[in-house]
Amino acid sequence: MDSHPVRLRKAAAAAVCAVLVIAGISASLSVAETADLSSAASIGKALGGASLIPAAITLLLAFCFQDVILSLLAGLVSGVMMWMCLQKEAPYLILDETCTRIVNTIADRNNVAVLISCLAIGGMVEVIRRSGGFEQMAEKMVRKVNSARKASLVGELLGVIVFFDDYANSLIVGPVMKPITDKLNVSREKLAYIVDSTAAPVSGIAIISSWVAVEVSVINQGLENAQLNLSGYQLFLQAIPFCFYCIFCLIFILESSLTGREFGPMLEAETRARNGQPLRRDSEIYEAEQKKQSTGKKTEGKVRNAVVPLVVLFVYALIMFYVTGRANAVKAGLLAENAPFTMQNLSTAFGQADTVFLIFEATMLGTAVAVFMGIMSHAFTLKEAIDAFISGCAQILPTAVILTTAWALSGVVKDLGTVYYAVGVISGNMPWQLVPAFLFLSCCAVSFAVGSFGCMFIALPMAVPIAASMVAQNPALTASYLPLCIGCSLTGCIFGDHCSPITDCTILSSQGAGCDNFDHVKTQLPYALTTAAVSVIAGILPSTFGVPAWASILLGSLCFYLILNAFGQVPGMKPAAARNASLLRRRRLRPARTAA
Repeated sequence: MDSHPVRLRKAAAAAVCAVLVIAGISASLSVAETADLSSAASIGKALGGASLIPAAITLLLAFCFQDVILSLLAGLVSGVMMWMCLQKEAPYLILDETCTRIVNTIADRNNVAVLISCLAIGGMVEVIRRSGGFEQMAEKMVRKVNSARKASLVGELLGVIVFFDDYANSLIVGPVMKPITDKLNVSREKLAYIVDSTAAPVSGIAIISSWVAVEVSVINQGLENAQLNLSGYQLFLQAIPFCFYCIFCLIFILESSLTGREFGPMLEAETRARNGQPLRRDSEIYEAEQKKQSTGKKTEGKVRNAVVPLVVLFVYALIMFYVTGRANAVKAGLLAENAPFTMQNLSTAFGQADTVFLIFEATMLGTAVAVFMGIMSHAFTLKEAIDAFISGCAQILPTAVILTTAWALSGVVKDLGTVYYAVGVISGNMPWQLVPAFLFLSCCAVSFAVGSFGCMFIALPMAVPIAASMVAQNPALTASYLPLCIGCSLTGCIFGDHCSPITDCTILSSQGAGCDNFDHVKTQLPYALTTAAVSVIAGILPSTFGVPAWASILLGSLCFYLILNAFGQVPGMKPAAARNASLLRRRRLRPARTAA
């Protein structure tokens, strides 16, 4: 039962949303009579700030009601209502249009491949769990990884290793690390943060990943719009050192793990975990896991029951990424049939691979191996393995519903021209000194509502000409200015995928780590905002004035160290105790004095 202040907060949020819906409908009706509605850009320009209403409603309800599905549906319906008003359609067709958009979203081949891959990975994880593989892996690793600090570092290392795809990262690293972090009293929120911070931020700057083709294609589109005869791939490589947000995400995890300090909601979650509650006990996930443990039988499995299927998945995916991607690249004329094996050709092949579908193939192969090994070790029968696979798929269904609704909302937001409006307002009429920072901030704001790819496809083709015009107007600018602007835009697009409650990677990271999605967002957002602020202050602004990227990275690392020491605490300790523990550690690290 909600308390009185909570009920008041929800009522106020509902009232504000109702006002926003009325305002959005009014704006759409007035625009429909006079404005040019031939493109999303013209619609966004005509609607102005009203185009932000569906995203604003979604975010407001998500934080006030803490119900992602409800907030996504509300944002979707409000966006559909505005779209129907623009098209002068009858009001009674709103439900029909909403359902049509959801069905069309599911019918998209790429989307359905993601959904099926998620279900398959959920099934495989449950089969491995029933075989006792994860439990035994955790028992073995805990002997070496015997502290919360080491568990966090190993989690980050695994996230970096699974660099080739953010979805694979989110759905593999979480289940592998969860038994280990639970035993070492690391909160699920911290695990979800580690998984999320090594998913999109790593895949986005890896020279070989499923993201490269998208990033290079949008850069090339921007170069075409700017009428520049440059290589999009070469510019992408030059922009990687300036992707400060992605780089700083990894550095912040490293420093937080090494110092053992947390702040904000994450400190509360880690303090709870140190007291024996890695997962919040009043959450639905905790109740479901307790029910699963009480009904499931205890299996003495073997480590290989977990390791072999995961290795098979990983190796098969990497090999097929290259083999099928190279074949597709040859068909598209991007590679010659006898092209040598080089890093650039490898990246081109990965970029042309159907990575999501191949992950599904690899997952099914890994599942078959897991079933075989479980049967051979007498962990279960074939029928029990099939039941486990179906049970694992069922656990992913809420995630599938959230992803489908989020994609449908993203489509509506795109149709309303929200991205064009936001980028135009924030990035227009800026002096060259502020353009990189404002490109980053504008992409952060837009991607928070529509996700990374949605922001990339529209923002990058606009951001590159903006940067190119600044270079043309100021010939004294260094050659790094254009890569800097591209890096700022790319990493700003990744910000939203990293911390928004309605984007797919955030949803998948919380699901993989076994954490409530809102708990994940609430604990991660202060860290993400801190990282974004340091990216601007220590990374983007100095680099705009010619400071080398490596110097900016060192400066950012120092900023994180100072922030953690100024505002962070060791979980489970009061501030004075934390300082005493830090002093004790430093004394232990000092070399002992030898007698003269």
